[in-house]
Amino acid sequence: MRNYLLILLLLPFMLKSQTLSQIYVHTDRGAYFPGDTVWFKAYVMNEGLLDTESQNLYLNIGNADGVIQQRSVLLLKNGMAAGHLVITKEGSATNLFLNAYTKAMASYPELYYIKAIPLIQERTTAPLIADILFQDNELQLETYPIGGSYIAGVENELLVKSYFKGGKGVSTKGRITDSEGTFSISFQTDSSGYAQIKLNPDPQTSYKVFWTLADAAHETMSALDINYASSKVLVQDIGSDSIRITVQSNITANYELEARINYRKLFSSPIDFSVSGQKNIYLKKSDLEQGVLQVFLRDNTGKLSGRSAYLLGSPSELSLTPELTFTQNSNEEKGKNVFSVSLPGEEAAYLSIAITDIQMPVDSSDNIVGDLYLKPFLSKKNNDLKHYLENSNKLKDILQNDLKPIDFTELDQLSIVKDSLLYLSGKIQMRKNEWSKFYSRYQKLISNDKKSKIGQRGASFGYKKQGDKQMTYTEVIPDSNGWFSIPGLTFYDSLETRFSQIYRDLKFDEYKISYQFSNIPPLEKLHLLAKEEQGINIGVINSQRYYYGPDYYIDNKGMRHIREVPIFRSKQQKRLDALEEKYTSGFFKGKAEFVFAPLNEEKVIKRSMSLRQYLEEKIRRPSYGAIFLNGWEVVDSKRIHDLLETDVSQFAYIKHFEMFAWAQFRSATCLYQLAPSEIDKDFGKRIDEQTVAGYLGGVKFQNKVYNQTLERLVSDYDYRPTLYWNPDFEIQQQKQSVTFYNNSRAKGYWITIQGVTQSGKLVFYQKKYFK
Repeated sequence: MRNYLLILLLLPFMLKSQTLSQIYVHTDRGAYFPGDTVWFKAYVMNEGLLDTESQNLYLNIGNADGVIQQRSVLLLKNGMAAGHLVITKEGSATNLFLNAYTKAMASYPELYYIKAIPLIQERTTAPLIADILFQDNELQLETYPIGGSYIAGVENELLVKSYFKGGKGVSTKGRITDSEGTFSISFQTDSSGYAQIKLNPDPQTSYKVFWTLADAAHETMSALDINYASSKVLVQDIGSDSIRITVQSNITANYELEARINYRKLFSSPIDFSVSGQKNIYLKKSDLEQGVLQVFLRDNTGKLSGRSAYLLGSPSELSLTPELTFTQNSNEEKGKNVFSVSLPGEEAAYLSIAITDIQMPVDSSDNIVGDLYLKPFLSKKNNDLKHYLENSNKLKDILQNDLKPIDFTELDQLSIVKDSLLYLSGKIQMRKNEWSKFYSRYQKLISNDKKSKIGQRGASFGYKKQGDKQMTYTEVIPDSNGWFSIPGLTFYDSLETRFSQIYRDLKFDEYKISYQFSNIPPLEKLHLLAKEEQGINIGVINSQRYYYGPDYYIDNKGMRHIREVPIFRSKQQKRLDALEEKYTSGFFKGKAEFVFAPLNEEKVIKRSMSLRQYLEEKIRRPSYGAIFLNGWEVVDSKRIHDLLETDVSQFAYIKHFEMFAWAQFRSATCLYQLAPSEIDKDFGKRIDEQTVAGYLGGVKFQNKVYNQTLERLVSDYDYRPTLYWNPDFEIQQQKQSVTFYNNSRAKGYWITIQGVTQSGKLVFYQKKYFK
């Protein structure tokens, strides 16, 4: 047996490859109502530390059909960003799904972070207990060798797994015997359904396995299925800061051994056997970042001969558990609670803290450790990762049987991706083949302007950020493909834009502007969990139990009140009312069959249209009846003809009566024309006005505060499901304080704390507190 020691401090000089990030999104709750707001914080890690290279995190949220309902971009600061997403109230499905990814992984949807967001639907009765309990109690048993295969002539470690057919682990006892009954090994699985034994099988012998429930007499038997291989590879933690990689072979052969941590290639080395045997390679744990260590053994043809994986570090090594000390703990409605948070060793950390009503579901199966270090490499995304992390045999099971195949060769060939701050750009789009003709005419005008020394002119671009009182205007010049950019224009939330077409001589060309605030193509469809994984069990959800009253409130006397819903007129109706008040009087006031405000209509703004064309399209009558202009009837036919050929953009308000008193109860069309000083000299230019989304805004969650006893007593019923949310909680060498207030139920709460220390260690805490 030969041993090798790799000094990993030298490896960065040996290997250099593109690394990919791992993502975790911490939400304030585990389930939401339609119309609710999801508050979250995203953590992006790379090589065991917060990712400072990635600038942008892309988030898409949609339904189980893959339809994207909202697209967002977050600006990362030291690998972190916080935000919120609003769930639509109408048409919401049972679950929504979230995709998160960086620029480097944009072309590989299979690497995206996927999070299911369960929605609590209205129901009149609670689901039956059978909905959430395992209904099939048929006992199942599996055995498989650690390392994935058996090798004859050496001692093989076997993992025994016993469970009910529904999936729940159960304790069993049993034995493995040979066909002659001369050999027997006993085993008993623990309460989670696992046991580990050793077996040195003989290829000439068949084996049987017998098992029964630990407290039952009936015994089940099946043949032990053994598939022999000539080689395999194992990974073991042997203590003393050492990881041992063991390669076993019972033939003379040449192999290539490759090791990776997460997505990063650690090393690739030849392993040669002149005789059968075993070879060991030792790695120092302290030189390795946290995550999944995978090793691959390939023969000289490149065929995979063995694969093994190991999660570096136990749960206690992978994450820190914060210490909480309460200085005030109230059992009263709307009572005040105060506690301090500290970390062992007083290490600095960046955390997010969620405190939710005890009756609300919390995300108790996933956590930052499992989602960052296990979920990216598993074929099934909704495994109960928390329980796997707490049980070493469960962890061996999932790493042996549920690792997904990843084409690391392709990932290794990725060029280094540079991410940067996003700026707004836009593209002028026209009908097929129209842009090239337009651009040719535009270039001719530019050429003429240069001869007349006017200089090159572009389009007028105006923008207004949230909070600005007026637009800022600049001039943009498109390239031959229609693209233009606004250097330095980056923004949060939204931006109002106004693009006026180039040159009045070209003003009536049909076009639209397509804006882009991204450095990657937009995702057309969500990348989803497999259909069988989309049913997320969030416990017994009863609308009466969890309903938090967005449609009613309970006052301090216990009386229920339906909330008043103010009804507003539409913006269009407000404009029409204002025009009616401004322009009409006497008989001209009042309800008409047709009322129009042409200056507010997109088709009037964007293309030339005569009054005749407009009325033909809008009124669809053989005759417009009597024509009144600004309150006076027009009877001269030539004058009427001239009016009908006038551009409709000169008329602010138009009414059409089927029967009008001043026209001897015939039909009549009343026109209200703008004065020459009121006509917009730019009207008639083709104008594109849009509101464009930028970085997801930094709106803060408003934690409820009751400063006075009187306020607690007289205020309305407090139905908050989230009692406290702080995505920017920092600990810097000393403990920090948290203050929050109960809601009116005051039955208890969940506290969940997650985050990352400056040294890259993960932080996780979750506990239920009863009142």
